[in-house]
Amino acid sequence: MKTKESLVRGHRRESVLLTLSELQDLRARQRTFEGAYWRTALAAFSTGLLILKVFSREFYKIGITFFVFGMAMLAIALWRRRTAGDVFDLSIPFKTSGNWVILTTIVTMATYIVMLVLLFRL
Repeated sequence: MKTKESLVRGHRRESVLLTLSELQDLRARQRTFEGAYWRTALAAFSTGLLILKVFSREFYKIGITFFVFGMAMLAIALWRRRTAGDVFDLSIPFKTSGNWVILTTIVTMATYIVMLVLLFRL
């Protein structure tokens, strides 16, 4: 069965020679596209673990909230990667997707609201 390969300027992605400018653009796309979501998820997991290990039982719900936020960001990152198509094709202009930004904003705002409610109940 033949699979569809992603092409850059008509060549397989693995065999194309890129200029320095194109290589920098490709790296910037990768940092923006994948790195931000993964870093946010790891930071949320780390913060949740720190809260669960250092603080008393009253703060456990806040630590769990950070874990849930990290899972949501990880899910968004994976979902975005699977539905993005070939975002690293240099012949297509890079455009930040507004729908993903809105989804991330909603998840983040919901997390902050839950944390504020939990902090006020302490």
